[in-house]
Amino acid sequence: MTTSSKPPRAPAGLARRGARFWRRVVGPFHLDDAETELLVEVCRALDECEALHAVVDEQGRTVAGSRGQVVAHPALSELRQTRLMLGRLLAQLELPDEDGDALRSPLQARGRRAATSRWGGARRGTAS
Repeated sequence: MTTSSKPPRAPAGLARRGARFWRRVVGPFHLDDAETELLVEVCRALDECEALHAVVDEQGRTVAGSRGQVVAHPALSELRQTRLMLGRLLAQLELPDEDGDALRSPLQARGRRAATSRWGGARRGTAS
């Protein structure tokens, strides 16, 4: 990704959240074709999360099951799956953070926390 002077327009069909994220990414960066396709899917996933949130807000977190029992709304499961996919797509896109470093995947973040915990204590003289 490099700096660009004229960002591409958002794809047709994006809702507010996806279009807003599109503008935030393509403004400062020039994406190659593969990165642009990933960004389109990230934006669609963000819009899907918003739509699923709206369904749960409107219908509640639980619904009646096939035998009348109270069960979690199916949109909650879909929302969880969409969030997982979104995290993976964002990790593949490798957007930089404020310091210019690529954002860490959840696995990288866990590894860094573990290493900091393990070696941070040794530097402070608390590990034996």
